[in-house]
Amino acid sequence: MKKLVFAAAILALTIAGCKKDKAGKFKTDMTGRWEISKIEPVSVLNPVIPGDYYDFKDGDDDIVEVRRNGNLQSGTYSPTIGNELNMTIGGTLYKCKVDVLESNRFEFTAVGGGVTEKVYLRK
Repeated sequence: MKKLVFAAAILALTIAGCKKDKAGKFKTDMTGRWEISKIEPVSVLNPVIPGDYYDFKDGDDDIVEVRRNGNLQSGTYSPTIGNELNMTIGGTLYKCKVDVLESNRFEFTAVGGGVTEKVYLRK
């Protein structure tokens, strides 16, 4: 019985370690400054202009800087397992489903504040 409990504990620790590694790689892949190429649907009130970006900072505090329509806001982000991302910007929580995360392309659908947007980023 002790061997079974020990084996179950080792298995649980191994699985937890793998999840942490995947979340760490996900965070590493998204870290950096990404230019906004477009956001759908197009917003008349908050359009994208040249120079707008998302900047996912590296560090323990998980800061994200967003410049949109020339306005700069800071917030926090939290990558999760399963290609999901939570961001809090301007007091609004956005739950994001990542569709593409490649070396030069990052796309996600953000839902928050009564709005759903598809965000297209590039490096």
